[in-house]
Order: sequence, then structure tokens, then C-alpha cells
Amino acid sequence: MPYSLLPDATLRLSFEGQPPLLINAHADGVVRVRWLPHGAPHPHMLRTWSFVDQRGDCPLEGFSRETLSALIADRFPPLTPTLTERPDGLQIGCGALTLHADLTRPRLAWHIDGRAVCADNPLLGYRHEARIGRITHTLSRDLGDCYYGFGETSGRLNKHSRRLRLRSTDAFGYDAEHSDPLYKHVPFYLTLNGYGADRRVYGLFYDTPYECTFDLGAEIDNYYGDYRLFSAEGGDLDYWFILGESIEGVLRRYTALTGRQPAPPLDSLGYQGNGMAWLEADDPTAQLTYFTERLRAHDLPCSSFSLGSGYTRAADGKRYVFTWARDRIPDPAELVGVLKRAGLSVAANVKPGILTTHPRFEEAQAAGLLIRRPDSDAPDLAPWWGGEAAHLDFTNPRTFAWWKAQLKAQLFAHGVDYAWNDNNEYNIRHDEARCHAFGADLPLMALRPVQTLLMARASFEATREYYPERRPFTISRSVCAGLQRYAATWTGDNRSDWKSLQYNIPMGMGLGLSGFANFGHDVGGFAGDPPDAELFLRWVQSCLLLPRFTINSWYRACEEAPWMHESVLAEVRAALKLRYALIPYLYALLLAAEQTGAPVIRPTVYHFPDDPQTRDQSFEYMVGEWLLAAPIYRAGERERTVYLPRGTAWYDWYSGARYEGGATVTLEAPLERLPLLARAGALIPTEQDGERRVRAFPPNA
Repeated sequence: MPYSLLPDATLRLSFEGQPPLLINAHADGVVRVRWLPHGAPHPHMLRTWSFVDQRGDCPLEGFSRETLSALIADRFPPLTPTLTERPDGLQIGCGALTLHADLTRPRLAWHIDGRAVCADNPLLGYRHEARIGRITHTLSRDLGDCYYGFGETSGRLNKHSRRLRLRSTDAFGYDAEHSDPLYKHVPFYLTLNGYGADRRVYGLFYDTPYECTFDLGAEIDNYYGDYRLFSAEGGDLDYWFILGESIEGVLRRYTALTGRQPAPPLDSLGYQGNGMAWLEADDPTAQLTYFTERLRAHDLPCSSFSLGSGYTRAADGKRYVFTWARDRIPDPAELVGVLKRAGLSVAANVKPGILTTHPRFEEAQAAGLLIRRPDSDAPDLAPWWGGEAAHLDFTNPRTFAWWKAQLKAQLFAHGVDYAWNDNNEYNIRHDEARCHAFGADLPLMALRPVQTLLMARASFEATREYYPERRPFTISRSVCAGLQRYAATWTGDNRSDWKSLQYNIPMGMGLGLSGFANFGHDVGGFAGDPPDAELFLRWVQSCLLLPRFTINSWYRACEEAPWMHESVLAEVRAALKLRYALIPYLYALLLAAEQTGAPVIRPTVYHFPDDPQTRDQSFEYMVGEWLLAAPIYRAGERERTVYLPRGTAWYDWYSGARYEGGATVTLEAPLERLPLLARAGALIPTEQDGERRVRAFPPNA
């Protein structure tokens, strides 16, 4: 018999001379497909950290992949598929979905209401290159498909025709239009095609920790038709098909599986002071005193400050995590106190690399806290900040506990509030380096994003335990699927230029469409020459309504602060005060994200999928359902042309002027203004100078 239904309702499809397909169907259009090229589960992929139980939790050692159907049954009850043999194969009824399976080779086609949704490529389908371990899944590609998500990627919003590589990398000064890979590992994307009654939306989540590649039409071969493919550098193929009535519906289901971003503390939504130079100075305490005095002198709101890694820079110029530069910071509590007395919360930069010259390197080595060489128990060394370092191994419970203890004793005890996880891509080039893996002793290539996730979890748990009366909050540069449960993020070391300002906009929307509601960009750009006054102000405006707002950069001969350019200080102040006025609206969106997985920053296609003009509208963004921002991203522009989605009217935030949707309009964009519109029917809560108001659009509503 070429197929069988196992006791747990798993459908097993067997093929002569080829590995089987395993299918688990669940309610609401959620279907899991596994292809096991080794005939049995790969020993490096027995567990997963991507999913949560009904409490939104995951064991430290992850879940067994064999128990996932039972794990999610409370949210997506399992379905026993109905099976009907047909001349062309097997018809599999899975609730709203119908699968057609070829019984001669692994190949599936997906249908809803009799309409094709997607299908495996008939000639390529499922492949395994045994010598190198690579596994590939090839689907047919419709030229009308739009592809969104993938975590953090360069370029425009719609990734059709792109080739993307997911390997978390320290991409300092990346090109926001072209660079690939970047910092994130989120092998999830949405497909949108058709309009109205023919519209179809679904997500594909490939649950793998291995480096992987998506080709979405960059590769073309005359003999195989239009196709797209996913490939991973090892393991099994374990993917989830998530049907949705809308983009919102797919994200709701995806985040119900992988977890949602907890609402942050209110102080994280204000302006966050930052910048490496303050902590690199000879007297950092004096520098931060100066910073807080300038805030008051210029009447600038600020809610928190992030201590860059300079606070750990020792006399030899190297950075040693969980130490303080006592030659320059003799009293850490006093340095933190300067900020606390100014009403600011404090985050501190922490990194997972332990330099060989670190005062506690030998202790960490002796305790087995470090990732080891492939051929011995010696620490695996790689280039790091100022020398060679080994990376902490968070798949060892002792490392996890040690990290939490160090955060509490070395940072929180001095008044630090939050951990800022940085340089945590685990971009170690030795793929065979060995990890504890909770006793399984697995290579790093099978655990790289898991290390990042567990580091974020350790920081999150330490904060929650030390400050039980507060909402815990953590920031993480690198992320993976599921890490949204523990940390907010940002788009890494962007460049200080107009192109980065422009292309960081769709990059952020991609994060939002991948489960990460809380993110931001480094305002002004992190790498490169300092921005001139106009570029700096337009950066401030472009990022004004993102959940995370921080001005941060690499070493520069200027102050990384709102007063960087006195010529536009008044305009920067006005922009910051507008942000603070809108914090009630932003916070309401983050609370909703915790419950539904809906992003805060959304492309217009999220709400207007049947308007063709929105399908690749990449350089405008919606804030929730009701506001539309159209940042200026070219030098010298004082007008902004923007397409307004059809089906509603739009109102200028400043003048109240009305515009009809379905048209391209030109908005005034003087230097002091972020072009901003409200959708008809909007009621926007604001608070300014202690006065709470609700702004209605139209204004006389």
C-alpha cells in the first residue's frame, strides 16, 4: 500500500526507492509536511525551539519534533484526513484544504474550493544531495505571486525574482538595497496572488536551524518551468503550510504557533539615547552628565539610554563582557545613577564572545561554557573584538545559568534595567564546531540560530527574575523564528546615507510580516560619514513612528544626539514631541501585537490587498490600521508623491485636507514635516503636556 494513516493521524506516503512524505493536517488550514531523506528523522533535527505550547512557552531544551501535533492541538486541533484514490493519485481532504498527491514520487498540489493554491514543481520537487547534505524543496511559481517576509532582507518589499540567503552575519555597513545575507534567520514567508474572490494568501515556514537559501525566480531553467525553491545545508525538510483569509490571518496563525512579542515597558517607546563615543571617552560619567544636561537645556524628551560596549573597554583596548572599565568608570553605580536621576532607564550592551585575554576565560573554559573545536574539547576560537574569542554555548544549561547570574551581579546590581544583546549572530565559520546541545553534542551548523534564541531567552528571564514588578524587556540584533517571544530587534549596522534610509523602510516591514512587531533602525545610520543636517532630520522623521527609536553610530567626530546639527534642532525637537504625543497609539498597537501577532508597521498591501498598486508599495508604511507615513528619502525634496490606497479617503495630519484613495497625490514636505495621513474614520489617541486627546478624521467627526 503506497500510503497509510498512522494512529496519531499522520499520513505516510511511501514511494519506491525514495524517502516518504509525512503529512499532519490541523484545523484552520495548518498542515505540516516532512520529508525524511535518511528514512528516519535526522539526528541533528530531533528537537525544535520554534514553537510554543498553549502558555506561550517552550522548554529550555526545546520540543521533540515528534510531539508537535499534540503540542498545538489546543490551538489547531488535528484533523484525520479523508483519502480518495483517483487515477492521477491520492486526494487528501484536510478541512478547508485539499491536497493532491502523486503516488509514484513525492509531489503535492494544494487546492482550496477547487482552485489551485500552489504545487510542488512536477520535475524537481524534493531533492537530497547526500554527499554535502543539502536538501531542496522546489515549488512551481506563478508570475503573479508576491512574496513577503523572510525576516530582514534588503531590497523592495516584494521579493519575487530575488535570491535570498539566510545565514546570520555581522554585516557592518551593509547595502540596504543589495546586501545578502544580513543578521536574521527567519525562514518564513507569505505568498499573495489573485484579487477579490480569487485572492489566495498562505504562509510557508521551513523549520530548520541550518543555513538556507530561497530562490524566488532569480534562477531560471528552460526545462523546468517557472519555479521557486528553498534549500537547507543539512537536516530534514520540515515545513508548515499556513492558509489564511488575509495576510493578517496568516500572521495570526503563524505567531500562534511560534509565539508573540510581549508588550514592552512604556519607557522603551521614547527616545533612547545611544552612541559609542559617550562610553569611549576618558570620563564616561562626565560625558553622560553632559548628555543629560543638554537634554534639559534643549527641552528634549528622552526616556532611556543604552550603554554601548565602551563601558567594558579595558586599558588594553579590548572589550570584556560583564566587566566595567574601572580605570575610566571607578563607580558603575554612579555612572548609571547619572541617567537614573535624569529619569532615564538604562540598557547595557552584552556580547556572547569571550576573548582569550578575558579575566574569566579560563574559568569559562574549565566549566565547559564555551563552544568547542570539532576535533577536541578545546574552545573553538574565531576573530572577535580586538583578538580571538570563543563563543558561549547557550545549549549548555550551565552557560544559560551563568549568563543570568552575571547579568544580575555585574549589571542589574548597579542599576542597569535591560540587556542589549549585540554581535550575537554566532557567525563562526567553523560549522562543525561542537555544542553541548543538552547532552547531544551537535555541530554548530545545526544550532546557530538556537544559540541566538537561547541567549535572548537568558537575558529576558534574568530581567524578569531580578525585576519581577516590571515588564521584562530585551533587545537583540540577531533573531530567528520564535525569538520574538523574548526580544525586540533592530536592523543592525546600517549606513549613513539616503539609500539606507530608503531601503530600511521595506526591510522593517519585512520584519513586521515575520512576527517581529517591535523593531527600529539606527537613526542617522551607524556606519559611514556623519549625516549632514538634512539627512539627519529626514532619518529622524522616517523612524519617528517605529516602536524603537534610537540615535546610534560608530565612532564619529560629532555628537550622536538630537543636537548633532544645531541648524535643525528645532525641527528635531518638534518631531520628537510628535512621537511622544503618539506613544498612546503606539502602545495600543504593541498590546494588540501581543494578543494577535499583528505588526505595528505594515505595508499598505496588508490592509488593501485587492488594490494592485499596493502589492509592491515599498517606501511608505502604515502605522496600525489608521496612519500612513511617507518619509522623504531623497536630498533636497520638499514634496512627496505618494499613492493612496483605494476604498477610503485620507486626511492630511497637519492641515486636515482630504484626499480620495485610489490616486497618486503630491504632499507638501517642508524640512520640518514628515508627510503623514490618517485614514477616514480614524480616532487617534494622543497625549501631550499631560493632556490626553483623541484626534478624529475627518476633523469634525
